[in-house]
Order: sequence, then structure tokens, then C-alpha cells
Amino acid sequence: MDFHRNVPHEETTEFGPKSFTYGPVPFEAKSDDTAQVYSVTVKGIKPELGFQWPLDVYGFVAVRDNLDCKRNIIFRRDRNNCQRLTAEDSALVLTGPNRAVLAEDIMNFEVELRVKGSRESEDKILSFLVIEQNCILATSSYGKLYRETHTNKYCTTELLFSQLRDAVEATVDVKVVEGSWSQDFCLQFIARTKSFPDVDFVLFDPRGGMVVSDEGVIQLSRSVVTVESDGELQLTVEARGPGSSAVVISDTVSLTPKRFGTTDECLNVGFCKMEVCVSWSLLLPFF
Repeated sequence: MDFHRNVPHEETTEFGPKSFTYGPVPFEAKSDDTAQVYSVTVKGIKPELGFQWPLDVYGFVAVRDNLDCKRNIIFRRDRNNCQRLTAEDSALVLTGPNRAVLAEDIMNFEVELRVKGSRESEDKILSFLVIEQNCILATSSYGKLYRETHTNKYCTTELLFSQLRDAVEATVDVKVVEGSWSQDFCLQFIARTKSFPDVDFVLFDPRGGMVVSDEGVIQLSRSVVTVESDGELQLTVEARGPGSSAVVISDTVSLTPKRFGTTDECLNVGFCKMEVCVSWSLLLPFF
């Protein structure tokens, strides 16, 4: 990664999704190798240092690539909006990336998490680390799922991600077009790719709280996913009963990637139908 660009350390990426969905598509735009981040989990907290479940956690997780060397946020919460982690449920509710993550050179993952105390002066550092991934050396391991675990004196942090070869960006939007979402069910949206059919990329995490606009638009936890240009993207909606892990009803659609434009599909869970619009885009090359 070129750190000689004089990029302010705390700046976030200025690029967003759907760069070339509607054109014009510049000659330099292309399908490219990308990183897919599935989860970030806190494990193995140290009771001897005063940590006890549950934990009210805030901070950020970001990834830097060589497009602009700026933070691409995949989790961020401030002190007034902590996520409660428990021993049984200690994965962060991810909200990014804001755009596809390039995996052509060096990627850096940054994790900075704190535990909220009764007052700000009593807040404690939970995880503070940088994880470097040399994507060039990893090209022989396409199809491999990376489970990076890093332990400090406070806890163990686990990062689950993969590298996808020759991928395009897909931005997912969902809207209820018939019926309405029932409060009797817990909703989850999941994306899967052909190369990792058993690994869930969670687009909507019910732990984050469901928000539906007056127009029926569902606010997804994450909307940007990448998929190999010669692969397949599966989108699934699952409905569970409150407090239950059993899926009551589900529906899945499979989509063939495009280089630009959109694909419209429909998901049906009985009590409501949802329109899914996937916006495809080639990727910006790094400079």
C-alpha cells in the first residue's frame, strides 16, 4: 500500500457504490480482485482485567485498500449508540463496506473498539490493532476463507474474510411492494456467492433494528457485496419467529452478474412481496 500519498489518517473513502451502473463506463474500469468481509467477532475477554459479559461496545472497524488508502468503514458506533455483546452473541453488526474493497496489493484492516463504562473516564480499550493482508502473495489461495484471530491482553478478535478473483460490485436495494412486514417474524437478508456457497454475507441483521420507510424501502445493514464476474449471486430472505433460530419461511433468487446496469427480482415470504434491485458496476482501478 502506498502510504506516501499524504492521506490524513482518519479520512474515510470518498468513493461510493454504483460508480458505473448507469454509465458512462471509462476504459480503465474493470472487474477486479476484491475482499469480502463476513464477520468481526470479539472472543475470549479477560475477567481478571474487569471485563464481564455483557459488554457495551463502540468504536470502528475499517479496511484500507490501494484505491485511495482511506478508511472504508465496515462498523462504526459512537458512545451513545453502543452494541451490546454477550457470550452467546459477540459478533459485531457490520454496516459496510461503503464500496467494493480492492484486493490487488496490500490491505490493512483497522480495529478500534472500546467498552463503555459508567462514565467516559471509565471506558476501557477492548481491541486496538492493524491487520495487514498481502493480496499479491495470497493469489494462489483463491477460494480460501481467511479466519484471522488476534489476541491482546484484553480479548481475542476474529476477522472472517475471503478474496474473490475478477469480481464486480453489486449494490442491493429492497422494497416491500405488496403486503407489509409482520412484527411476528424476525427478518434476515443473506447474500452468498458461487465460490463460497456456505458462507453468509449478512445484508440485513435484525440485531440492528428494522427500519422501513413510508415507501416500503427496507434499510439494509449492508448493501454492497462483490461477486465473481463468471459466478453467481444468491439473495435469500429468511423469516424466523421471535426468539427462535428456526426458519419459518424463506425465499431465494439467483442472479447472473453484469458489468453495468441493474437486475430486478422478487422475493416472496407469503405475507409480503419484496422487489429486489441489484445495481452492477465495474471497479475503479487504483492509481
